[in-house]
Amino acid sequence: MAAVVEQAEGKGLKLELTRVIKASRERVFDVWTRPEFVRQWFGGEVRPCSRAEADPRAGGTYLFEMTGTTGGSGTDVSTSRVTGRYVTVNPFDLLVFTWCGDWNPTEESLVTVALRDVDGGTEIKLTQERFATEASRDAHRNGWTGPLDKLVRFAETK
Repeated sequence: MAAVVEQAEGKGLKLELTRVIKASRERVFDVWTRPEFVRQWFGGEVRPCSRAEADPRAGGTYLFEMTGTTGGSGTDVSTSRVTGRYVTVNPFDLLVFTWCGDWNPTEESLVTVALRDVDGGTEIKLTQERFATEASRDAHRNGWTGPLDKLVRFAETK
């Protein structure tokens, strides 16, 4: 189940997405923070995660790369990178990190991933804020939808 909240705030626009995962908070947290797991779910179908590095502690950094084909020919390969630093890391409960994609290096947003127990598993609430434009917010909503669905499948089956 996905929910989108669109608000104009002092620091820009906000996006919220929610999923329920039939897995423990510990499992879901590990899927978010362990590079070998991130590579399994992050990125899209055409441009999956080809590289993941993470130092999930306050002040630590991360880098995720997505590599795949572009255009209609299927022969042009490109790589996009997302980098940032962890602001808050409360194991099994909360991750807060900055987010900067190389396709828009002047925009640094803030992502909050909150985990809580619910009947049958864990609710994950992803909030991303400080977007420069509505178009950027909308593109990120589209960009998160597939990977979050993959995260659910991965966390529930492994």
